[in-house]
This record gives sequence, C-alpha cells and structure tokens, in this order.
Amino acid sequence: MNQAARLFLRYVPVYVCLCMCFGCTSSKPTDSLHIVISGDTAGWITPCGCAINQSGGLERRASLLNKFSSKEKRLYLDVGGSASGTSEYQQVKLNAILNGDRDMGLELHNIGVPESQFSPQALSGFAAASDIQWVSANLEAVESSNLDRKPSFATHKIIERAGFRLLVTGVIDSAMLKNTQWRAKDPASCILDVIGKQKADVVLVLAYMDEPGLRALAESLPEVDFIVGGPTGQTLAPTRVGTVQILSATNKGKFLSHIELKPSTKKWEVNSIGSAEVTSSIERDPSQSANVERYLATLAEKDFASNETGLITMHTRQSTSNYQIAGSTTCVECHKSDDQIWHSSKHANAWKTLVDKNWHVDPACQQCHTTGYGMQGGFAKVSTTQAMGNVGCESCHGPSQAHVSDPKIRTPYLAREQCIRCHDHENSPEFAFPAYWEKVVHGKPVAKQ
Repeated sequence: MNQAARLFLRYVPVYVCLCMCFGCTSSKPTDSLHIVISGDTAGWITPCGCAINQSGGLERRASLLNKFSSKEKRLYLDVGGSASGTSEYQQVKLNAILNGDRDMGLELHNIGVPESQFSPQALSGFAAASDIQWVSANLEAVESSNLDRKPSFATHKIIERAGFRLLVTGVIDSAMLKNTQWRAKDPASCILDVIGKQKADVVLVLAYMDEPGLRALAESLPEVDFIVGGPTGQTLAPTRVGTVQILSATNKGKFLSHIELKPSTKKWEVNSIGSAEVTSSIERDPSQSANVERYLATLAEKDFASNETGLITMHTRQSTSNYQIAGSTTCVECHKSDDQIWHSSKHANAWKTLVDKNWHVDPACQQCHTTGYGMQGGFAKVSTTQAMGNVGCESCHGPSQAHVSDPKIRTPYLAREQCIRCHDHENSPEFAFPAYWEKVVHGKPVAKQ
C-alpha cells in the first residue's frame, strides 16, 4: 500500500467523524438568504378598505415577499396568530389565509394562542386542507377518547436554503394557553431538547409570546441565534439580548420581520435585520387577489347569519321585547327633517359602498354597514334582511321599538358616543369628532321663516 493510500485511510474516517459530530455539510452559503416572518394576522386577509393608506393584507404581503428575493433565496415563516376565532365564518377566513400562505411558499406556521383555541383534530384538518405545516416544540395534545388520529405538527424542521442549514422551531407561552385539549411544557427546555438532537448553522425560534416573555426566553437560551415573536402589540425593533437577536411580527399582519444573512468567513453574518411595513403603495399580487375572490365567493354561498359569525357582543345579545330594532322607516313620520339630513349623508349609502366592492357578503364589514347587526329585528344575513342595510337611525340611537310604541320612552343610546364603534383608528384613521359630527347632527330647532 503506497503512502497516499495510507494517509487516505488514516484521515478520512476522522474527517467523517468530525462532520457527523459538528454538523458539517457539503454545501456552503453561496448567496444571501432572506428570512421573512409574518405574524398576528388575526383574520385580516385584507384591510377593510374603508380608508386609504391602510397597511397589511395578503395581496400586498405576497408582492413584498417577491421584492426581497426569489423563493429559492427566501425562507417564509409565520409566528402564529392567523386565526380570529373559532366560528364557522372565522374558519373560512383562516382557511383562506392559510391557502394564501401556502401559495406564498410558507415553510412553517407556529401554533399561536388563536390557533390553540381549536382542537388538535381541527388543526390537523386545517393542515390537510391547505397543505400547511404546523410547528410547536412545547405544545402537545391531551389524550382523549375523541382523538381518532394524531395531530399533524412537527417539533422543528431542518431547512437547507441557499447553502444555509437552519433549524427552525416554535413555542407558545404556556401562561397564555386556555384550551384544556392542549398542554404546554416549558418552552426553553423543549427548545434545548430539539437543539440537542440536531446541528445547524442557524437556530431560529418562532415564539408566540409578549415582549417580556421573548426577553426571558432569550436570556435562557444563548444557543439560539434569533427569536421572532408576537403578539407584542407594536412591532419590536431588533434587540440583542446577550448573543440572541429578538424581534417581532405583529399588529394584524401589517409588518413583516426580515433577516438577511450573507456568507462570511464565519459561515454567515447578518447583512440586515428589521421590520418591513406592508404599505398600501405596494401593488396587489394577482394570485392572492384570486384567493380573496374565492374567499368572497365562499361567503356568498354560505351567507352566514350574524349569530353564526362569532362577532356578536354581549351588548348586542340583549333581546327583551322592548330592546329591538324598529327600522328607520318608523322614524320618518315624527322626524321628517332629520330623515332628510340622514338621506344626504354617507350613512344612507353605507350598504351600497360594500355592494360596489363585493364585500357586502363579509360579516366583518356588515357589522358597521348595517342597522342593528345581530339584534332582534336588525340585520341578520344578506338573503333575508338586506333591507336593514345602511347605517340607519338606530345605529346611533339604539333599538327603538319601545320609543316607537311610546315616544315618552327615550331611545337607549347617546348618539355621540356611538361613532367610535365603527369610526375607530383602524377603519377611520382621520376621524375627528367635531368635523364628522357636524355632517350628521340633527334634531335642531327648525328656523322660523
């Protein structure tokens, strides 16, 4: 045996052993990798559209993703919080969001608190329907007789992209968990268990936690490179806690967290890190627009009644014989001049604005563009109570059947206090009470001729 052969047999096994022990891979980073994380979408498949310059929405998210890089050089993840509730209507909305995420190339979706409101079996169904992979290292299903199949989610995933080898895992704040069909173990110990079994160039944790929770997790896990969280209320700027970088993607999907890694002599380094706003100036992605159209078509077919949506508040649920909607037409006889003022206002055309955009089928929009949504005698669904469209008298004055029967009984609402129920910062960011009130105020004495 010659000298070269002896050297080969002597050192190759050592090299192989080192690779197995320290996670060497044949690939090396060849280009920048863009890691983009969404979170806390909270059912906002698209902004409501009642005001200009509204951020967020899947159509613009997709276009922003494409601006970062191609799918081959991009890793798209979600920290959780896509769901807005568990009603059938809210499930239709969640399915549409997950379908949109799938088409954008979502790799993993962490199970956040809104998702954990569903049963393990239901989450498995969403995964199967949309081909989305749930991830959670510390969440597990509580064994019960009604679980006929094992929930479909992973504790982590090793992802190789553009020469980078990443370990991505997810956790949920156990203190936030309310559904007894799940149990949540200690996040830090579960993450360490996952890391101990794998080797990777980059370790990233999707953590559905508030800011104090993110900081505490980072302090206990120097083995991790990045922790991306939500719901922190406002977007959290990149912050270093020890050796760990933390940031958040939150606020109805209006902001994406973005980490750009580039090759270096140390394998990789951060080229840029921060948040990117999904602004209204970004063009709408055609494939996501088609997804929104399918969502609206489903809503039109389902025609959800108000009591099937999960949107009815306790305030609305009052159903005494006197606390019911009478209809604006019953007001005209005694309030003709006020009725004329109403007809000249945008409130009188609120329903048409939805119909023109084909959003009249969405219960989230119906709440503010109809009279008495979910109340006895008020708007219930498109097919049966479309006559209660528009923002009528009782939207401001309250259910008035008792007042109609006996004018001495005052209407239950103080009108000026009702404006912000719909003219909130999200739907009416430029709302200024004095200016808006002057457009609708009535009940003034008639001027003498």
